[in-house]
Amino acid sequence: MDYQDLCTPWKMAFKNLFFPIYCVTCRERLLTEENGYFCATCWELAPRIEPPLCVHCGRPHESMTGLGSRRNFPCADCREKPLKAVHRIHGATLYEDSIAEAIKLLKFHDKQRLARPLGALIVDHALAHLDTGAYDLLVPVPLHRVRLRERGYNQSALLADEAVGAFPRAAVWHGLKRIRPTRTQSKLAGKRRRENVKGAFAVSGDEVAGKRVLLIDDVV
Repeated sequence: MDYQDLCTPWKMAFKNLFFPIYCVTCRERLLTEENGYFCATCWELAPRIEPPLCVHCGRPHESMTGLGSRRNFPCADCREKPLKAVHRIHGATLYEDSIAEAIKLLKFHDKQRLARPLGALIVDHALAHLDTGAYDLLVPVPLHRVRLRERGYNQSALLADEAVGAFPRAAVWHGLKRIRPTRTQSKLAGKRRRENVKGAFAVSGDEVAGKRVLLIDDVV
């Protein structure tokens, strides 16, 4: 044990005494800096996506929960109107509770340290449900240069950097560009969402040709 190891408990005790931090969700006092914003209970209770789930859009089959089935199959929406733009969608968690709050803090309040625990959720899901050795590129959904300049970072790129270690053959690739500004998707619905992003993206270079790509974003 070195001097740094000995100082760490005293440092934490000092910070907790004079600069206490509390869980964003339940307001319980935090005694560790591992997450920094959420207690272990609230973080672990946030709903993960587990089988059975749709093999196309990735949504869990809520009606099957608790019935013992782990078989994945297409949901009614995907059977009626199959996805054309992507081969498969994966989501690590539902956008609820502590996870939703963490994404908002990361995305809109410059809490970049939350990329690590959120990235760990992606890693956990990927190791359990994806053939991680089959991917060549992790591609973060880009921000337009104006939005990137305002925010100072791309939250999807931070998540990709945290997750890439789980993919032994893959590298993070930034050749996908947003070539025109768009409105915030969360404020739109249906056809207006599709129109909002039509023609907004372009690929720079040919590194993506023939590669298996995993697109990374904070919310789907």
